[in-house]
Amino acid sequence: MEDKKNIKSVILPGSYDPVTLGHLDIIRRAAEKYEEVYAVVFINPDKKYTFTLDERVKMLMLATDELDNVLVSYSNGLVIDYMRDHDIELIVKGYRNDTDLEYEKKQAEWNLKHGGYETELLLSDPTLTEISSTVAREKINNGDELMKILPKSVIDYINSITLK
Repeated sequence: MEDKKNIKSVILPGSYDPVTLGHLDIIRRAAEKYEEVYAVVFINPDKKYTFTLDERVKMLMLATDELDNVLVSYSNGLVIDYMRDHDIELIVKGYRNDTDLEYEKKQAEWNLKHGGYETELLLSDPTLTEISSTVAREKINNGDELMKILPKSVIDYINSITLK
C-alpha cells in the first residue's frame, strides 16, 4: 500500500440512512488526514431505506457543510468502480465493536481482492459506540430526543420534511 502521506483522496461509502454523529466523527477524522474525502451514499437494491436517496444526500451535505474538503455524492454501483472512476485511492470505514469489525474486514478483503483497494478501519469514538442509523430511525419513529445521535442540521432537516 502507498504511504498514507501520499494518499490524496479517500472514500467513505455508506447508506447514511440517516447520517449520525458517529458517521460525522469518522468523516471529520478522515478530512483532517486526507486532502479529498468523498462521502458517498450508496444504493443497495436489497435494502429498504427510511429516507429517499435525495434526502440522504441532502442530510449528508448538511452534516458536512463546514468541511471544505468533503465531497458528497451518490452511486448505485460498486465502491471499487466509483473509486476507479474518480481516482480515489483508499477506503475509510469506521467500526464500533467486534461485530462491525468482522463485517468491515470481510468488505475490506473483498475490495482488496476484486479492486486492489486497501481499507483503513477507524475505531469509533468511545462516546459514540451506541449510535447507529438503526437506533436513529427508532428514535425518529418514537419522537425521542435526537441531539446526542444526529447533527443538529440533520435534525432540523428531518423536522422540516416530516412536518410537511
